[in-house]
Amino acid sequence: MENMKNGLLQDFIPQLKNLIKSETVFGEPYQVGEVTLIPVNSVKIGFGFGNGQTTKDGEGGGGGGGVVLTPEAFLVIRDGQVSIHSLATGSIENLMDKVPEVLDRLLGLYEKATKKKAPPAESV
Repeated sequence: MENMKNGLLQDFIPQLKNLIKSETVFGEPYQVGEVTLIPVNSVKIGFGFGNGQTTKDGEGGGGGGGVVLTPEAFLVIRDGQVSIHSLATGSIENLMDKVPEVLDRLLGLYEKATKKKAPPAESV
C-alpha cells in the first residue's frame, strides 16, 4: 500500500512543478504599438489522493486535482514606465463597462503604430 501512495505522489509532483512556474502567474507579454502588456494571473490548485486495501480483494487508489487560473491585472510598460491596471473592480459589471474603453485605446495604439510604418504614397 505504501508503494502505491509513493507512486501516486511521484507521478503527481513533476506535473505540479510544470503548473507552478512564473509563466503561469505572469502571462506571455504581447506588444500593442509602443506598449507592452503582461497579464498577471492568480493560480489556485487543489488535489486529493485516496487508497484502500482489503485482505481478499487487494488494493486500489486514485487521485485527482484541478487548477483555476484567474486574470487579475495587466502590467503595462510604456516609454520605460511600468504601471499595473487591476481588473478587480468589485463587480463584473464594472469590468464590462471598461472593455469598450480598453478596446478603443488598444485599437488607437495599433492604428498609430501601423501608420508610422506605412511607406510614403507615390505621387502620380
